Amino acid sequence: MAWRYGFSAMMVAVAMIAAPVRATAAAAARTDPWVAAADLFFKIAARDDAIPDAGVPRAVAQDGEGFIWLATDGGLARWDGTGFKSYVTDPTDGSGALPELMVNMVYADRAGLLWLGMSADGLWWRDPQSDRFRRPLNRTALDQAHITLIVDDGGDGLWVGSDVGLGRVRGPDHRATMVRDLPAGAITALHRSRSGALWVAVGTRLFRQAGARFVPIALAGVDGEITGLHDDAAGGLWLATHGSGLHRLAAGAVRHWPLRVDGRSPPLGAIIDAGAGQLWVTSRAGIVTIDPVRARIGRLVHDANLAATLPENGINHLFRDRSGLVWVASDAVLSYVDPAPRRVLGLVGALRPTPTQAVDVAWTLGAAPDGAIWYGSPDGPASRLAPTGKGQPGAVRRLSGARRDAQSFAFTPAGDGFVAGGDGLYQVSRDGQRSRMLSSLPWSRLLIRGTQMFVGGGSDNGRARSGGVATVDLRHPGAPVPTPWSGRLTDPRVRSLAMMPGNLLWVGTARGLNRVDLASGAVTRLVRGDAMSGLRGNYVSTLLADRQGRLWAGTVGGGITILARGPAGWRAVAHIGRRDGLPHDTVDKLLTDRSGTIWASTDGGIAQIDPASLTVTPLRAADGVPFTAYWTGGGATMGDGRLMFAGFGGLTLVDPAAPARPATTAPLRFTAIRANGQPVIAPAGQPLTVPTGQRSLTAEFARLDYAGARDQIYAYRLLPYETGWTRTDALHRVARYTNIPPGRATLMIATVTPGAHGGWRIAAPPLTLEIDVARRWFETIAFRILAAVAAFAIVYMLVHLRLRHARARQKHLERLVERRTAELLASQSELEKLAYTDTLTGLGNRRLYGETLSRHLGAARHAPFALLLIDLDRFKQVNDELGHDVGDALLVEVADRLTAAIRQQDSIFRLGGDEFAIIIASLDSSRAIGDMCRRLYAAFADPVIAGPHRLQVMLSIGAVVARAEGLSTEAVYKLADLALYDAKRSGRGTWRLSPTEPGG
Repeated sequence: MAWRYGFSAMMVAVAMIAAPVRATAAAAARTDPWVAAADLFFKIAARDDAIPDAGVPRAVAQDGEGFIWLATDGGLARWDGTGFKSYVTDPTDGSGALPELMVNMVYADRAGLLWLGMSADGLWWRDPQSDRFRRPLNRTALDQAHITLIVDDGGDGLWVGSDVGLGRVRGPDHRATMVRDLPAGAITALHRSRSGALWVAVGTRLFRQAGARFVPIALAGVDGEITGLHDDAAGGLWLATHGSGLHRLAAGAVRHWPLRVDGRSPPLGAIIDAGAGQLWVTSRAGIVTIDPVRARIGRLVHDANLAATLPENGINHLFRDRSGLVWVASDAVLSYVDPAPRRVLGLVGALRPTPTQAVDVAWTLGAAPDGAIWYGSPDGPASRLAPTGKGQPGAVRRLSGARRDAQSFAFTPAGDGFVAGGDGLYQVSRDGQRSRMLSSLPWSRLLIRGTQMFVGGGSDNGRARSGGVATVDLRHPGAPVPTPWSGRLTDPRVRSLAMMPGNLLWVGTARGLNRVDLASGAVTRLVRGDAMSGLRGNYVSTLLADRQGRLWAGTVGGGITILARGPAGWRAVAHIGRRDGLPHDTVDKLLTDRSGTIWASTDGGIAQIDPASLTVTPLRAADGVPFTAYWTGGGATMGDGRLMFAGFGGLTLVDPAAPARPATTAPLRFTAIRANGQPVIAPAGQPLTVPTGQRSLTAEFARLDYAGARDQIYAYRLLPYETGWTRTDALHRVARYTNIPPGRATLMIATVTPGAHGGWRIAAPPLTLEIDVARRWFETIAFRILAAVAAFAIVYMLVHLRLRHARARQKHLERLVERRTAELLASQSELEKLAYTDTLTGLGNRRLYGETLSRHLGAARHAPFALLLIDLDRFKQVNDELGHDVGDALLVEVADRLTAAIRQQDSIFRLGGDEFAIIIASLDSSRAIGDMCRRLYAAFADPVIAGPHRLQVMLSIGAVVARAEGLSTEAVYKLADLALYDAKRSGRGTWRLSPTEPGG
């Protein structure tokens, strides 16, 4: 893959290789332009104070159990996908004590054993059976050395680079020796090649092992200290230096790549194999990438204007784990990235018209026959993105006329395009450079069938309004001609169109679904609540006809309804929603791939649906999905069969033909075990003894699949005391038991995956822990026999004496308890409803708002959010002129529209009068506030029906972003209220974001 390299501040002066290694012009021409345009999405595991002891990350490794280990200047930490376990010099949790806090290097040998290189205390290894740290048995100069480099020797030993020279640790007894055949000085680079040869750099000099000796290698033109070594697939050796860039040694000749960043040569560091034939190099100016086949050098850098780029440019260490993820240890962040995503790609930078402009918001898509992608923006011009003839992504080109608010695209087989949107309907040439207007009315959806194009209306651009469905004769394109049956649709606002055999046109509107017989003009209306339609949402956002002759209708808030023709006509035959595994019940776009599989983008992600079994397979972060929410109607099937969806933040490209992410072999491990509150380590091959006392067991666990750690669902049970499973998510992965009965028991931990019809199943063999709970003296068999005899005698006497009285009282008490319980439950339910609900609108009231805001403020550092205060402009005038009954009806309708416009994870409240509040949870960026405000204003594009009156509602919105903990609700409310006041002062009908963040 060729990535979007950050060359804005980098010049690569290359003494070019005349014939790049195993590269041809044909190979370069075969480069996939969309793969070349894709961005790498770096995921942050931890940053700043989330890193234990706020240490600076120095090195990363993965041990034999699969855990990720992070070496810092504040100690050692073990990462399990969601949390750290810290190791310091004075532990309080039973962990082993480090000899010092400054850990330079961490490395796992071939047996999975973890080795530590300390700053001043030499070489150590971790004993997994005791969780303690130990030195090699014999004393050497390594004991007090500054260890910076460790590599395996191809067997069961290690080579160790330090400031006192090169050492070797041999065999299972871990005995160390020092190499005497090298010049004095610090080892600056160390690498064992694919062929098994050991390469060693001592400052500016390079050596190669030859038997028991180290042979110096001449390096003409290489200046500066050698800091990194790595061989490529062709056998060449790459050298990174402190001041002269990159060099490649092959067949005794050296080629040079001097690098310049801001006019200087950046110091480079270690080199790793990043997979897919790529080498990556650490530097203080980002990650330098090497494509050895094409002899291309690039750079991955932090870009504040692009989502999920490299978090920061000061790179200390790179490590590739067994799953292929590359971990990046930078100055204040531990992050990871899939260096070669194939099935699911994300495109963000490709949507930036120029390096100095912001990324376009692409909310609608069209796939042109020539391979180009056309996209529209809610507040920007429609654009065209086309690959170049060299297999590289082309630049963004605005379509002729630069029409804004483009909502739909359609293309003729000849390649001409049509653009429908708020500015009208246009015919555009295939290259996007010429256009002519066919209609100035606003249009929303297009569908071409033969020589006829159906045009859906229902939008209002402030000057004119269209509605229903019209047609355009493609032989002589002109103004759309309204159809005679448009007035019989469930609503004039058309949101989706689909054609099926039998001359049937399906029309989805904002208030239902319509089946139109084009031959007769008959219209059959289907709405929510209709038994035949099965719709669970009236807003039909997307339609799709599958290969079985069924219609799939995606709705806002109602999932997917599947309709099929039967003896009695068309009726619903299935429904797919969140309980069936769909990421969200708001479905934005349905597409089908070449195999007939259905793909759905939703407000919660993307899912793959088997049309035969209707099994839903969500695509998670582990599958490479870059965005979690998508635009309504934003999707297109490309000519090569790939699917593209418009997400909140960029484009998602799915290649259904590419192999799915393989079922990972990531292990399930216990991360911490406590017996009676004390940390313990489970003995290998033996039960864990739980001593007398509380007889409690706490077991934390994790599946070490780091790309999908937060998507994991677990289940656990304790046999023989539990037969069913208890499910839990990745943030609550702990099993707790107290007062466990004495004897043998088995704790079982498993990961689960969604099953059919909302069920779930065990994904792999469970992880087990055998425990043996000790018996107390009074729990022996003899004591139990004596106690049973005595208890029987006492119970017999008591039962005989109290039996009659108990029976008489039992019935009376049961009736009394039943009556009082029912009364208390009814009273409690009514009180809770009155305490937290606004009686007029049914929304949460000011009390619920305050509690919810306080809860979000408590977690604002890790989960930033936004508060929106909304006021209805000139509402008092409605009350004064039309009466309070009309005002109340207006408030109820406003509440309904606001509720429909927000996401499921957001919260809405009525604070009093015409004042509403919305809390936007899980805020990715400030752009999400603008996206939400546009959706709110779009919800009130049409007048509100309040009694006999049609009222045009305008909103003023004030917004504030909260990112810090410990803030007061009053401070956050005040900033939002000031922003609201600013919006009203600016002319009303607009929104303002507070320039000040609480706590900032």
